[in-house]
Amino acid sequence: MTSDYPSVLEFGLEPATQLLNRGFADYFVPVQMPVAGLLGMARQDSVDLTLSRVVVHDGQPAGVALVARRGWTSRLAAMAVVPEARGKGVGEACVRQLLAEARARGERAMTLEVIEQNAPAVSLYAKCGFKADRRLVGYTGRPEGGESAGLEEVDVREVARALITHGPADLPWQLSGETLAQAGPPGVAYRSGPAWLALSNPGAPVVGLRAVVVEPHARRRGLATALLRAASARHPGKEWRVPAIWPEDLGGLFEKLGLKRDPLTQWQMTIRF
Repeated sequence: MTSDYPSVLEFGLEPATQLLNRGFADYFVPVQMPVAGLLGMARQDSVDLTLSRVVVHDGQPAGVALVARRGWTSRLAAMAVVPEARGKGVGEACVRQLLAEARARGERAMTLEVIEQNAPAVSLYAKCGFKADRRLVGYTGRPEGGESAGLEEVDVREVARALITHGPADLPWQLSGETLAQAGPPGVAYRSGPAWLALSNPGAPVVGLRAVVVEPHARRRGLATALLRAASARHPGKEWRVPAIWPEDLGGLFEKLGLKRDPLTQWQMTIRF
């Protein structure tokens, strides 16, 4: 049995996307992504389509692994194996191939997020040497509103700069300032003094929270809670979604707003070379 690993770009964006969708069709959260979605990941999340791989096992396309890169760190942004190729060691071989390539490029770490309830995947990554850094959680609900006075709309890049300067250095990739800086309208961003916030399109039925950060000198004054309530008042009647990529230790902020924790959680995992 042999496996080859052509790049996604070499294999073709359309067939690679179809293969990815087949692999994710029966996932915990089923995924059906168009080619435009894959290109969006390349732009927003720094997915490198020349280093992302299609797994061809015994001559048959068997899976896809998307790899993102920034500096000394890469991220396994997604990996899916089609049902008929599972149980043959395809996933483990692919991960080990990606790790070998990352080491050869001179990178110092690879990170990923994996659904905690997906025990086989968690076990696979642990077997390959990844260690859990923290649990990631999500929330949904309608926040309690506040006063929107004093809410200043700003360029999302300003929030990204604040997040890079004042936020934790090891945030999950999709929450990082580098990722946020690639966003734009129809998403919006606000500040209120030393507190900063970014949201997805507020005109949609469900509004996603992309970032919230308070400058260190002003923390523990309730400014983040007040800012979120002000944003809710600016866009009333909306369901909010905090995706399950938020560090668990930050969850208290969302509970104060009356949001409910989602049942699915993730592990943020890293391997260092």
